[in-house]
Amino acid sequence: MTGKAPVAILRWATASGSSIAFGGLLSALYGLSCALAQPVKGRLMDRHGQSSVHLPAALLNSALLVALPLSEPYGGPGLATAIVVGGGLTTPPLEAGLRALWPSGLPAPRLQYAALALDTGTQGLLHNVGPLLVAALASAYNPAVALPVTAALCLAGTAAVALASPSRRWRPDRFEGQGAALAQRMATPAVLLLFVSLTGIGFAIGAMNVWSIAMAEHHHHQDVLSGIIPAAFSTGSFLGGLIYGSRTWSGTTTRRLIIATGTFLTGRLPLFALPGPYTATAAVTVPGTFLTIMVACAYVSTDALTPRAVPARRMRG
Repeated sequence: MTGKAPVAILRWATASGSSIAFGGLLSALYGLSCALAQPVKGRLMDRHGQSSVHLPAALLNSALLVALPLSEPYGGPGLATAIVVGGGLTTPPLEAGLRALWPSGLPAPRLQYAALALDTGTQGLLHNVGPLLVAALASAYNPAVALPVTAALCLAGTAAVALASPSRRWRPDRFEGQGAALAQRMATPAVLLLFVSLTGIGFAIGAMNVWSIAMAEHHHHQDVLSGIIPAAFSTGSFLGGLIYGSRTWSGTTTRRLIIATGTFLTGRLPLFALPGPYTATAAVTVPGTFLTIMVACAYVSTDALTPRAVPARRMRG
């Protein structure tokens, strides 16, 4: 879902006569509103279960994506911006829900780390298909067609996850001092520094969609590049996840996170030279390879840096 929607929104905006800057703004607002709503949706899942959150969110999100092309004749940029923000806020929290299932299904920490890497890599594989599908629909039909197709796939995928037995049965562990105390435990200097750093990485990832559109126009309107470049980036991410999850690595998680982040950022430097289509496609696989490693280490680091809470049942005893 997150792989297709921002690209589909960006392609629709530029095809409707808007600038790349406005299309990039809409794409960024979608991702930003999605991220800001994650803690709220996480709390709702804690209280009501995953299925009760996933399905209504998918219905609202899909309806807004389908309605986005209608904003052009009726409401213009203002309405389009409101719809995109609403779509981001109602994006189903599938990735967070899936990752919450790993501790119960895989008790061993080593297996959880491997699952996180493979999970992130698999998300990268889905990000391969998303941009390619959007580019194919835009080239064969119209960029607006990609929006209802994205909405339909969102509904189907969310229903498959939400109606599965592990998701329906999942309930979080209960701890003393939830709510405000949980926010205090998360607001440690180390965790906040990690989150701020990852925010910058998020901007770098989101910029890839805008850069791929710009490359397509730079190279004589080769529209397929807008799908191939993000797909190549995600292919690198998928391969990186397979490699990282298949073996045990020496050193601390923090050290691996720093190395992966540095390599990710350094690997983007050749892209500023606006290379040719083949070179650009090959070059984006380098930062993509370290994306999964970076994300997997970030999850483990967040878990390690957050002070542990005491289970409520233990407190009552």
